[in-house]
Amino acid sequence: MAESERLSATKFFVGELGRAQSDKKSFTEKLEAAQGDDIFKYMLLLNTSALEAYIAQTRLQAEQSFRLSKIVALVGFGILVVGIILGIYSSLSDRTCLDAAYLTSVAGILTEFISGVFFYLYNRTLQQLNLFHDKMLSSEHVAMSFIASSLITDEIKCDECKTELSKILMSTLGKSV
Repeated sequence: MAESERLSATKFFVGELGRAQSDKKSFTEKLEAAQGDDIFKYMLLLNTSALEAYIAQTRLQAEQSFRLSKIVALVGFGILVVGIILGIYSSLSDRTCLDAAYLTSVAGILTEFISGVFFYLYNRTLQQLNLFHDKMLSSEHVAMSFIASSLITDEIKCDECKTELSKILMSTLGKSV
């Protein structure tokens, strides 16, 4: 990724994070004044904006983690190459002192191990991002169900539908805990 592309991606994620935080504040204010079925709508929007902020922050961290992992991997590879070159040079020049080559190679291998740890952490960040996305979808489905049930014109059926939705949600919550 070119430097300008990396900067624009970072700028994009920071912008998304700021927009989501601004939306969250706006929806919180509207939720305080909401009544009736508007409460579900603003809860959906509030939860969505909160999750969008988490996702933007996680994507920003994932991008930075991946960039750092690549840099450390390249540095480790460079150190390893220097160690190999020193070893070959020492062998060809009939020098018996290979300590610098061994030391450099070990440093390169250690750096590559650290890079592997960074890539592992990057993978965990992506898993967290997927979890946030799944939670956001689940939250949207719940809110949309309540919004759809509020469109029922018969008040008794509307209340029955909301009661049934609540029972389903509570039984689902009990299974997921």
